[in-house]
Formats: sequence, C-alpha cells, structure tokens
Amino acid sequence: YNYVESGSRRQEMILCLHDFGDFWYGWRNQLRCLSHSNWVVALDLKGFGETKKPFIASKYKDEVVVEQLKQFIDVLQEDDKQIVIIGHGLGGYIAWKFVEKYPSMVRKFISISTPHPRIWLKHVMRSWRSVIENRWLYVCRLPFLPEMEMVTNDLEVFDKRFKKSNSVTDLTNYSNFDKEAYKYTFSRTTDWQGPINYFRNLPLADSSVLKEEGPKKCIPVEALLLVGNMDPDVSLDLVSQSARYVDRFAMHIVNGAGHSPHQEQPNVVNKHINKFVKDELSYMTKWSSMMKVVSQPKFSS
Repeated sequence: YNYVESGSRRQEMILCLHDFGDFWYGWRNQLRCLSHSNWVVALDLKGFGETKKPFIASKYKDEVVVEQLKQFIDVLQEDDKQIVIIGHGLGGYIAWKFVEKYPSMVRKFISISTPHPRIWLKHVMRSWRSVIENRWLYVCRLPFLPEMEMVTNDLEVFDKRFKKSNSVTDLTNYSNFDKEAYKYTFSRTTDWQGPINYFRNLPLADSSVLKEEGPKKCIPVEALLLVGNMDPDVSLDLVSQSARYVDRFAMHIVNGAGHSPHQEQPNVVNKHINKFVKDELSYMTKWSSMMKVVSQPKFSS
C-alpha cells in the first residue's frame, strides 16, 4: 500500500480509507488537523493512486481486501495496540467489513456517508426503480467499457465535483490545485480499473440479501456515524439504520454538507472526530432511539 502519515507513531493510529474516485489526498484536512494527538495514516486503497493495481477482478473481493488490510496494519503497527478506523464511501464499506471480522483490532470506528453494506445492498436491489437509479453498478460488471467511459469523461467527473453551481458542495475548502491533483491521479484507464473492480465483485445477483432482516450479532466496537444533510447519494435513513449493527454509537448530521463532509466541512467533522476519539461524545445503545433524530421534518444548512 502507498500511504501518507502525519503525527507521532507513539500516538494512537487513525487509519483513513477513502471513497471511489478518491485517493489518500481526500484526507488532507484530517492529516493536518488530527495529527497533534494522533498518528494519522491515509492510504491509497488497493487499485488506487500509487498502490498496486491488479488486473484480475477477483483480487478485489471483500475477503481478499480485508485480509490484506489486516496485514498492512500488522506490519505498520509494531505491537497489538488497537486502532481507530475511518471510512468514507467505498472505504466505509471496507471498514464495516473489517470491524465485523476483526473487532478486537479496533477501538473506535467512524463511518462517513456509509450505510452498513447489507443495508446499502438491500436498498440498491429492493426494486426495479432502485436498480435503474443505480444502473452504473450493473454497468461496472461489463469488461473494459466502464473504464473507457470514465477516462473519456474524467474531466467532466471532476469538473462536476468541483463546480459550485447546481451543487451542494461547499467549495470553500477546495482549490484548483485539488482538482488538478484528482485529474492527474485518474488520468489513465488503469487508474479506473481497480476502483471499478470493487463494484464488479458486489453480490448484486444474490437475492438472499433482500431476505436478511438484521444483524445476527452486534459489532462490539463504538461507532460514530457521520452524514451530510444534503448528501445526494446516501439518505439519513440508511445511515441511521446501520446503527443496529453496533453495540454503542453516536450520530452527527453535518449541516450544509453533501457526500464528503470531511472535505466540505472539515473543521466541523474534525471536531466531532476528536471528541469521539477522546470519549467526549454521548452514546446511544438502542437503534430505535435514532428514529427521533431522523424523523425531524427539516435539516437546515
């Protein structure tokens, strides 16, 4: 894995896992602001940035990625100290899988704009309307075509992300340099092959996902669930439902933020991460109590 670190290795490790269409640079604000009392490590996920990019799609299966991530942590962490893990989007999906399999390695888990994988998959597959709305995930199962489309439209993809008009994204914390960094990192077909291979392994044809009613066992890790109130991709309801998968949780809705609150509202998000890591947030232990938060009629920016 290629990774960037900030802070002393004597401090507790905060491992940051980025989203699709992102790389370690997406955590630049956390690397700078959380490293005063923590060892912050932001990596390029397998297939992204400067990390190796295997061609074969099976190399990106959940179980393979999780095991390699564990090996990375074991090598980087010289003893058996627990870590804090933060995941956003695709990185959040992987982080959920990791804490489920290796809860003893994690002291705190922070999920940003990421429902639990089973809840998200159930949502994607629940109806023909959902399938049509998420048709890109199904297109990704085709060979070569998705990568070619992304390279052809790469300028449009990132121009749209960094465009203020008709967008919920707050560009105060972005610069032209940021946009060019993303365009450079995803300028080749091979830069998209790894990211899309994650989607090729999604169990979109597994109907048993729709029959699952809830967790068989709660994850014994304290979790902080963060979501922007203007997220166009993830609903507050999906994120709140994910709370049933952990024993204890806190949830914060970031007003004025879209799908990447840690980049759009870094000061607010960093404040809540710091409080959570230092045990200064109150927790809930029953998922039903979340409904009081989600059922609020309006979230203003």
